[in-house]
Amino acid sequence: MRKSFKSRSESSTSSSIAAERLADYRGDCSNSAAATSSGNTAAIGSVSPNLSPSTPDGENTSTANQGSRSNSTCSTLIARTNMSHDSSESLLCNQLEQSTIASSKEAGKEKKLSSGSLGREEKSGERDFSARPKQVTVTHPGTNKAKRTSKKKGSIQADLDVAKEFLRCKEEGATRLDLSKSNISVLPSSVKDLTHLTEFYLYGNKLTALPPEIGCLVNLRTLALSENSLTSLPDTLVNLKSLKVLDLRHNKLNEIPEVVYKLTSLVTLYLRFNRIRYVDEEIANLTNLTMLSLRENKIQLLPAGIGKLTHLVTFEASNNHLRHLPPEIGCCTQLSTLDVHHNELADIPETLGQLVNLTRLGLRYNQLSEIPKSLSQCVNMMEFNVENNNIAELPEGLLSSLSNLTSLTLSRNCFTSYPVGGPSQFCSVYTVNLEHNQISKIPFGIFSRAKNLNKLNMKENRISSLPLDIGTWTNMVELNLGTNQLTKIPDDIQLLQSLEVLILSNNLLKRLPATIGNLKKLRVLDLEENKLESIPNDIGYLCELQKLIIQSNQLTSLPRAIGRLANLTLLNVGENNLASLPEEIGKHNK
Repeated sequence: MRKSFKSRSESSTSSSIAAERLADYRGDCSNSAAATSSGNTAAIGSVSPNLSPSTPDGENTSTANQGSRSNSTCSTLIARTNMSHDSSESLLCNQLEQSTIASSKEAGKEKKLSSGSLGREEKSGERDFSARPKQVTVTHPGTNKAKRTSKKKGSIQADLDVAKEFLRCKEEGATRLDLSKSNISVLPSSVKDLTHLTEFYLYGNKLTALPPEIGCLVNLRTLALSENSLTSLPDTLVNLKSLKVLDLRHNKLNEIPEVVYKLTSLVTLYLRFNRIRYVDEEIANLTNLTMLSLRENKIQLLPAGIGKLTHLVTFEASNNHLRHLPPEIGCCTQLSTLDVHHNELADIPETLGQLVNLTRLGLRYNQLSEIPKSLSQCVNMMEFNVENNNIAELPEGLLSSLSNLTSLTLSRNCFTSYPVGGPSQFCSVYTVNLEHNQISKIPFGIFSRAKNLNKLNMKENRISSLPLDIGTWTNMVELNLGTNQLTKIPDDIQLLQSLEVLILSNNLLKRLPATIGNLKKLRVLDLEENKLESIPNDIGYLCELQKLIIQSNQLTSLPRAIGRLANLTLLNVGENNLASLPEEIGKHNK
């Protein structure tokens, strides 16, 4: 419902107050259909960002204090449908007058705003932060059932409501103020009084500008402004000498405001999802930065000044239009995460090899044709992803040098064979993805030292046979060999006792080995689009099987043993030559 935040003096007569409330009530009733559709009361609250750079995006937001709910100070209003319009108003007027006379005897009662939600009361100079939101019950014309109206958030009356909130914050000496997701479009100049604030959260509002007075918040350490419509920042922000975290994600900045380059105390700077086209050389001033996010902008070039950010630990510049990285980036020797995926990079500098602390390098979806050999010096790298480039080979010995590598993604490139380097390249890896290349075989013994390998994706290649030592892949959990040219699966497949997912779709298989029934942990078996003429009865021993996909083959019958698969939830047998299904299918009780 629409709230009235008018101050009522003690001298106001009960009749004038009743008239005001009745007018409010009439206004509410005119919009009651929209206001009561949910039947629930929604308190205006907020959730603040946890600005610790630890999410996959590198951008977290800290949890906000939940908004407090305010106590109702007037009687519940009930409009009965069996009354005429005039008699209803008369009754309501009497109720309002009586409740107002009673409530007016309590001096000092005045609606106040809280830091988490807008709408609290102050009683006799003491604020009640555990109060509940006001609820009003109305009856819609033509119905007999009373419906509880929803408390409408609505647009904040910035010059009144926010000003009151600022006053409350000032009086309490609060150091943290959260006005996130409150529909604020303007900050009043009284923000200058909040000099004690160290954290100020304003994300998810409708701000298009900040008042110059915000520069008075000299103790501010965290300023969260994401998800607004800011196009610039006031120069007075330069006074925020203690500012550590500045969050400007999801705004409408066409450039990095010049004042940002002067905030030399910054440790974390989020500029993701704006309209920024270039980064000024003055970025070199921000030598204390450990986290810099420039993701999802329109940047084509990074300045050499990036190399001055020697404390940088995480640098995100993905989803831009970068064609080159400056060689000076090699000076950022503390970098642990470098993410420049989804750009237009044609090369990467040799100096990247100087980033000896690098653990994660994201280069996927670029235009790279080669990788510098110097990357072999990045011995701490754990994740190497060059998906969707134009790479045909890696420098010899590169992967062998990356002794801590756990995830290798070379999918959607131009590889015609496995990288040169032998079994030592895969000693520590858990996952290998070579999907969508032109590889014709998996070399014998290539995974003989890959004791941790549990996921191999060779989908969409040209493999016609599997290596004779496939039985040594004993830790394999997921094996994807779909869309190749396989004509046979070796009997030793049974030795993969840890296997849970086996994808063999879109091959040339005519039969399956009976030994497949020994894969006791298998949950998914995909055989779609082959040339299978029969399924072995041993498939009935796959007691953990949940999904069996055998559509688009040449099957004329199915084994009755399928009926023993008690955990089967999906059986796809379409596009075959089946005349009937075994009676046993679907008979077991789970």
